[in-house]
Amino acid sequence: MRRLISAQCALPRIRAEIEIPGGAPGWLGWLVATDTEGAVVGVAAGGVPVPGEGEVYALAVADGSRRHGVGTALLAAATDRMRSYGAHDQRVELPADPDPALPFYTHMGFGPLSPRRISRSLF
Repeated sequence: MRRLISAQCALPRIRAEIEIPGGAPGWLGWLVATDTEGAVVGVAAGGVPVPGEGEVYALAVADGSRRHGVGTALLAAATDRMRSYGAHDQRVELPADPDPALPFYTHMGFGPLSPRRISRSLF
């Protein structure tokens, strides 16, 4: 089994969020990417906690699936969901400074708000 690593979200929190009936306000749920055999290769979670502002809560891709478009596809799907709920900006809080995911997010158009908080316009 491949391991997914996300420093942004602990397993107990994921379990709790999955079990929330109807979700919390602004919570848009988890997105899961699988390979052709059905193995999970990536996950993303997000929401629109404040009107107009989407937030990526977690984005993780298995080591062997990185640089194959999985993260890009998950971010695009999360972004589409956020737009459909009125988000015009998108934010991410990185768990560390400097964070190894920063080059990915920079490539996707995110810029700094603070050392660990980045954002981009969705227009």
